[in-house]
Amino acid sequence: MKKILFLCTGNSARSQLAEALMRHMADDSYEVMSAGMSPETVDERVYTVLTQNGVNSDNLQSVSAESLHDQHFDVVITLCDKASNECGLFPESDALIHWDFKDPKPLEGDQGFVDTYEGLKVKIALFLMLNGEDQSDAVGPVELFKIMSDPLRLRILMLIEDEFALSVGDLTKALSVSQPKVSRHLALLRDAGILKDQREGLWVFYRLPENLPVWIHHILTTVRNGNPGLINNEKLKLSQIKDRKKPGFSQKK
Repeated sequence: MKKILFLCTGNSARSQLAEALMRHMADDSYEVMSAGMSPETVDERVYTVLTQNGVNSDNLQSVSAESLHDQHFDVVITLCDKASNECGLFPESDALIHWDFKDPKPLEGDQGFVDTYEGLKVKIALFLMLNGEDQSDAVGPVELFKIMSDPLRLRILMLIEDEFALSVGDLTKALSVSQPKVSRHLALLRDAGILKDQREGLWVFYRLPENLPVWIHHILTTVRNGNPGLINNEKLKLSQIKDRKKPGFSQKK
């Protein structure tokens, strides 16, 4: 079970919303807590917004961060600059993350709390999506960005992300480079765990592995969609290959 701590100044608004929302959205593999550098009474508007959205607000209480300093948390998420500066209280945490949210308490009415709730919902959904599996054996971010820094490897990944699976012959023709050069890059990507090869008859296709971590899928998809013209020429060359062999195995990612 992973232990998550949300930390802010007063533990009366932002971190209380985050604690309740994370418990609501996550499964039983997470233990969620919140605390404040200078704890204050939980703002009544927290309960109002949570109730309106069907989120359980039972047992919310303001807690001093100092009282938790001897506990180990897998992830400490700070929600304001002051709390971020005090994250040294939890030096043994596996990860320290900062999400900057303005304090909604000075604003009149509930809208500031509604906006904070909606912003936290997006952040938490992305966090859960990207951290929902064991990534201990996967390539790390430094290695991934080194791999993607090579223009040819990047285009290979973008083509395969777009086409699902391609053969060495397809890539050689689309990229207008020699077969040995393509094969060397494919071998590097396969050995790094970013691609897998799959034989179908006389053909060998390269594709993204089914167990590729979600965060890597997310990066590849973002790069592809954020730069739609990156492989235009290569896509045109693929479309002009006569009698091109398509993989018969499932295209489910």
